[in-house]
Amino acid sequence: MRDVAPAPDLDLLLAPGDQAQFVALCDWPTRMGRVEASWLYVVLHRGHGLWTHAYRVVPDRRPGHLAVFLERAEEGDRRTPLAEWLRARVAAADGRR
Repeated sequence: MRDVAPAPDLDLLLAPGDQAQFVALCDWPTRMGRVEASWLYVVLHRGHGLWTHAYRVVPDRRPGHLAVFLERAEEGDRRTPLAEWLRARVAAADGRR
């Protein structure tokens, strides 16, 4: 893992009542074959029914900016299964290196 900036501010992702859970800080292989230092989170959104999203947050090429990628979404409170899914993706990627 290379050095990365402090943990991101998730205010733009969260509405009142939403809950974010940090999952991991990792090197994430992208579909384009690059590896990006990434913060992984699961977020329970409550605004329009319960939805859980698995997000990957990376420093953008523009200093001070972040890019947010929605990696997976599931209806209901699926924080534990999505956190496990993210960890499994990281473990699988580590095994391929």
